[in-house]
Amino acid sequence: MTHQDDGARLSPSLYGDRRRLPWARPRPVLAFGWLEPGRPYRVGQCPVVVVAALERLEPVDRTRGFHACGFCEGAAAFAGAPHRTLDGRDLVLGSASLAVTVGGNRWVAPNLVLHYITAHGYLPPDEGVRGLGG
Repeated sequence: MTHQDDGARLSPSLYGDRRRLPWARPRPVLAFGWLEPGRPYRVGQCPVVVVAALERLEPVDRTRGFHACGFCEGAAAFAGAPHRTLDGRDLVLGSASLAVTVGGNRWVAPNLVLHYITAHGYLPPDEGVRGLGG
């Protein structure tokens, strides 16, 4: 996965055709949760209400394959990461993005952000945590 620092501006040109990415218009798009091994990331206790809010979002920009977690040893390439939601649903992560508008900013993360939070202690940026109820 391409690493992006939290709060970095994402460019639709990184992902192909702008018409296909409804989250890319009309305001600037900021990154969160684009993690990669060897790059530092913010660690902390993410509030449960934030996880629940992320789990309720409809995925955007779905792909035809899966990206595996680079932090998990033995994760099968292109297999996705299983995730059990707080309300008991089973998801397979790694094939879409999650987009949320907070404080006038549009924030986009890979849906693997849920795995990064629950399995690796990733803590999203303060603005996102506050905006999602934390």
